[in-house]
Amino acid sequence: MKSKKVISCLIGVAMIVMLFAGCVQAAGSKVTGKTMGMIIPGPDVYYNFGKGGAKWAVESSGNIYVERNSENNTVKEVQNVEDLIAAQVDAILIMTTNAETGQKGAELANAAGIPFFLVDCMIADGPGEAQGQVNMEQPEIGAMMARYLLEHNITGDFVVLAGLPGQPGGEAQKDGFLETMAQNPGNKLLSEVQYADWDRKKGEDLMRNYLIMHDKIDIVYAMNEEMAYGSATAIAEDGRQDEMVIVSANGSEVGKQMIEDGTLLGTVGWSPSENAILLVLKALEYLNGTPEAFFTPVPMDVYHEGNLDRYSNWSVEDMAKKYEPIFKERGYWNQ
Repeated sequence: MKSKKVISCLIGVAMIVMLFAGCVQAAGSKVTGKTMGMIIPGPDVYYNFGKGGAKWAVESSGNIYVERNSENNTVKEVQNVEDLIAAQVDAILIMTTNAETGQKGAELANAAGIPFFLVDCMIADGPGEAQGQVNMEQPEIGAMMARYLLEHNITGDFVVLAGLPGQPGGEAQKDGFLETMAQNPGNKLLSEVQYADWDRKKGEDLMRNYLIMHDKIDIVYAMNEEMAYGSATAIAEDGRQDEMVIVSANGSEVGKQMIEDGTLLGTVGWSPSENAILLVLKALEYLNGTPEAFFTPVPMDVYHEGNLDRYSNWSVEDMAKKYEPIFKERGYWNQ
């Protein structure tokens, strides 16, 4: 009989400890146990850093991270949204491949009652609505690079290597560059803007075509550094590297190395991992019932050989160190 009482007491103590541990865990974050689905457009390095930041932020706050890749395909993106809805996720975080596709995704998520958040992208006007957005001022990316060229009296005939046709952020970036370059009558766009899908090899192939088509090129605007690297390869192989300058955007380590090597004049940079962390924080506030302002703008800068000491930082580990105190202060830490 005595042994039964002892066992009963031990069980009771164990249950109390378990309940207490559960309370401690729950108190670790104001939002826990939620499933957040991240949709990235494709395999680009930029997107991988973005998803890395999102995964860290979701899991550090005691929530569940799931991921889908649209493989640069609009049909696949809609399927990914439908898949996450069927899985009954609590929030969808997306970098859309296309403005109209993003609008369709928002409509589907709204109908399912699942909050829909945008990072580094925009969606077309329509009935679908997002609940939050973290983004660069996309036209300003291109405009900043064009102004840098104009301020340094670098003008002439230029070509543009764009990303994905119809992708809202990229299209706005392209337009910002073209409109600002047009302010100087000495600038001339050579042929129509062509697309290389943000890809290094495709950028190289496209640049070869431009070199065949044009005997004189003064400026190459490759809208990310992967395409810029491919462009530089093609230009060097053609022996025309002294003829033109290359400028870009994103702020990756590839861009920094190219500036140090003298193959890239400058780039506009920011941090995709930081953007994604900020979006998760926005989603957490929304799920907590304390939503932030809809739009969070992202700081950007033009980087060149004179300011590489403050070059943009994509490291997920470094961003984690930066934002851990903020997540703790805001009540979203569960580690």
